Amino acid sequence: MRRPSSPSRLRAIALLALLAAGSTSEARAQMSRVDPRIASAVAEISPERLEEYLGALTALETRHSLSHSDRTDWGVGAAREYILATMRGFSTALDVSLDCYDVEPQGRITEATELCNVVAVLPGRSDRRVYVSGHYDTVARRGDGTFDWSRWDNPAPGANDDGSGTVLTMEVARVLAQSGLGFDATLVFVAFVAEEEGLVGASLHASRAAREGWRIDAVFNNDIIGNSRGGNGILDSHTVRVFSEDPMDSPSRQLARFIRRQAAVYASTQKVRLIAREDRFGRGGDHTAFNRQGFAGVRFSEARENYSRQHTADDTMEGVDFAYLARNAQVNAGAVATLAMAPAAPEVQGRQGPMLGRGESGYDAALRWEPSPGAVAYRVVWREAWIPDWEFERHVEGATQLTLENLSIDDYVFGVAAVDADGHESLVAAYVRPPRPRADVRQSGR
Repeated sequence: MRRPSSPSRLRAIALLALLAAGSTSEARAQMSRVDPRIASAVAEISPERLEEYLGALTALETRHSLSHSDRTDWGVGAAREYILATMRGFSTALDVSLDCYDVEPQGRITEATELCNVVAVLPGRSDRRVYVSGHYDTVARRGDGTFDWSRWDNPAPGANDDGSGTVLTMEVARVLAQSGLGFDATLVFVAFVAEEEGLVGASLHASRAAREGWRIDAVFNNDIIGNSRGGNGILDSHTVRVFSEDPMDSPSRQLARFIRRQAAVYASTQKVRLIAREDRFGRGGDHTAFNRQGFAGVRFSEARENYSRQHTADDTMEGVDFAYLARNAQVNAGAVATLAMAPAAPEVQGRQGPMLGRGESGYDAALRWEPSPGAVAYRVVWREAWIPDWEFERHVEGATQLTLENLSIDDYVFGVAAVDADGHESLVAAYVRPPRPRADVRQSGR
C-alpha cells in the first residue's frame, strides 16, 4: 500500500510546483493589506439605521414607478423625497439631487411620465467614478397572481425587492460620507427608479454617462440582498452572491474578484460567492444597463432567495434579516472605499494590443504597463488559463515591466494592479487580446 505523503514532503512538492511555474516561494497570492481607517468606517454600518430607513419606505404602501401623487405618505414620489431628504441629512459633503427624465409610453411604461433617480455624489480628487446602487421602485402581482403593469395601486411594499438594496446604498453613503477618508475616485450613490419596468432608470443614466464621457470604474448594484432564509427553508446568513458577466477576464469579472479579495479583509464573517453569470438565470438587474455601455458592473444578491415574497404584497419587513443586510453592506463599503482610495488601474493595452510578449528568450512572459498616477508599486498576478481566479503574484517597485522566466503566455493569464503607499489596490488590468475581426472568405465560382 502506498504511504501518504508527510506534511514536509507536501510542502516540498508545492514549492517545486511554484518554481516550475517560474515563481518563487513568495508568489502565492497574498491577502490585501488592512487600512484601519477603512475598517473603522465599515464598523459604523448600523442594522438599526437600515431598519429605520426600510420602515419608512415600506410604510408608503407602494413605490410603483407610475404611482405619482401629491401625498407625502404614499407612492413613488413620496419615496424619492424621503430618500432625497434623508441622504441630504447625512453630510454636507454629499451633493444629493434628482436625475429626472420625461419618458413616453413604451413597453411596461403605460403612460407618459417623469422618472427620477435619486443621486448622491461624494466628490473625490479625480473624475473616476465608483457607483453603489439599488432600485427603490416596486411592483406586485394582482390577487389572482398575474401581472398588470398598468396597475400602480396594488399594495407593493417591496421590503426586500428592492428596499433592501436601496437602504444598503443609503447606509454605505452615510458611513463613507461621514468617514473623513480622502477618496481619489468620486463616489456616486444611486437609488434607481423603474427597474421593474425594464431597467429604465438605470439605462437612461448609463446612456447619459456614455454620451457625456463619464469615467465609471465600477458599479456595485444591490438587488434582493436582505433575506437570509430561502423559500425552501435553508438558512444562510453568512454568504452573499456576486454576479458578473462573461468573458472570464471582462471588467465585470475583475470587479467581482476584487470584491471577494477585499471582503476577506473588511468583512471576513461574510463569504462572497462569485457567480459566473451576468445575473440569475433568466433575470436581470440595473448593473446590466452599465455593462451594456462598457462599464464594469456586478450584482449583489442574497444567498437564498424566497420567490414567494418577490413581486407580491408579502414582501414585507418580516422577510428581512437586518444583521445579514448589515454584513452585506460591510462587504460593499470595504471594497468601495479601497477602490476609491486606490490609484487607477494601469493601462496594459498598446496600439498593437496587450503589452505582453515572450521576452528575448522566446519562452518567458514579458509584461509592460503604463505608470498609474499615485502608484508606488504594482501587483503582478497570473494563473493557469483554465483557473477562474488569480493564483500567483509578484510585487514590483520602481519599474513598469517584469519578465517571468519560463512562463508561457499561451498557458497562463496575466494581469497587473496599481498599489499606493498605504496598500490600496486598483482593479486588475488583464492582458487580454481583443477579439479578432471576422474575415469573410469568398469562394470563386466554377
